[in-house]
Amino acid sequence: MKRTTVKRAFIIILISVLMLCFTGCKGKVINQVASGGADKEPGSDEHSGEGNLPSANNQQEENSPQSATTEAADQPQMGFPVVEDKPGTSAGLAINMQPAPQVQLNLQPYDGGFFSMDLPVGWEIEPVGQYENFGFRAYDPNSTARQIFFYGNMKYFLKSDAGKEAWETYLAFGGYGDAQVYADALVLSPATTEQFFYTFNDYTSYAKKYGVVHNFAALNDLEIVESTPRNSPIASNCVDDSIVRALFTQNDTPCEGLFAAGVANAMTSYMYNVDAGYYVVYYITGISAPADEFYALQETLSQSLSSFHYSQSYIDKGVQQIDEGTKLALEIGKMLSQTADSNNQAWHDRQRPIDALSQKRSDAKLGYDRLYDTETGETYRAELGFYDEYDINRNEYGNPNLQLVPDDGYSLYEKGVSGYIYK
Repeated sequence: MKRTTVKRAFIIILISVLMLCFTGCKGKVINQVASGGADKEPGSDEHSGEGNLPSANNQQEENSPQSATTEAADQPQMGFPVVEDKPGTSAGLAINMQPAPQVQLNLQPYDGGFFSMDLPVGWEIEPVGQYENFGFRAYDPNSTARQIFFYGNMKYFLKSDAGKEAWETYLAFGGYGDAQVYADALVLSPATTEQFFYTFNDYTSYAKKYGVVHNFAALNDLEIVESTPRNSPIASNCVDDSIVRALFTQNDTPCEGLFAAGVANAMTSYMYNVDAGYYVVYYITGISAPADEFYALQETLSQSLSSFHYSQSYIDKGVQQIDEGTKLALEIGKMLSQTADSNNQAWHDRQRPIDALSQKRSDAKLGYDRLYDTETGETYRAELGFYDEYDINRNEYGNPNLQLVPDDGYSLYEKGVSGYIYK
């Protein structure tokens, strides 16, 4: 009987000790934030999230008994739940989010025979013409809105509707047939870079009629939102020489681009008491990409365009048959090396409110709201309708920190989206 009583007492003491041990382990697992967590105690000397791999200075610490205890407490323990207490990751409804693809352009040398440049890997290039009439468009076949282009000149552009009527009258009264190319020409009024790009799509149809077979860029629904002087070497001979920032669509994709051109008064000729002369547009360049990508790709696109140069043999051949047109073409070929500086300066000087305009236009076209995480600063595109439901029930979600990007959140609009959220 005495042995039974002693044995029973010993079992009771053992159970009490074990219960105390288990109670202590459970508390550490619930309250312990993994290394690099957002809720670390002020003054804590634990390593941040960037220290996932031990450095040379903390090898000894990790082998110490205290370090071993901390490491063990960070691991899930059998039979006890681990609760993460970091903002935005508590238990709750999951958000249906897919990571956004990250686009990068890797440049490599391209040899075009009489010219060379650095082009993004996998891109296609379509050259046209030669010397003063030479040009090209290069693009990503998987997303043709990612593109660069250059044309030495485009002509003809009449100065007024009255000038166009003068050519039509001339032809009607037996003028020489070749004059039809002037009668069919577009009117460029006002004579600005901005107006030139507003007529760009119409010009490509005109060029095709007169034998220029080329796959020009399609600048649909064009809206020019900024214009700054380009100050290129031909600026002194131009009525206007500017870089424009434009929003447009291509294959229903909202796009953004930087385009430039110089408009020159090439001929003054009076007919029926009106100036029936014409403008020629020189040194036409462009870079563009889908609006979401342009912020990240602008610099690389400009770098690719500015890498263009003619071969020395092509230049030598041009010198042998030199005329003003050929001389200008060779000079323009050299000008492309300045394209990156001009584009980057224009981009640096841009108006930040237009960043928001561009992105909001893109979001509206594709049917998204733009959200950001107030804890991480990451931005997301959310399918229309998601945010309204989320906002009134945000406390039920694992991440309650999403807000609409404000109209003046320019730095947020400049960021690439981290993901897409669906209902």
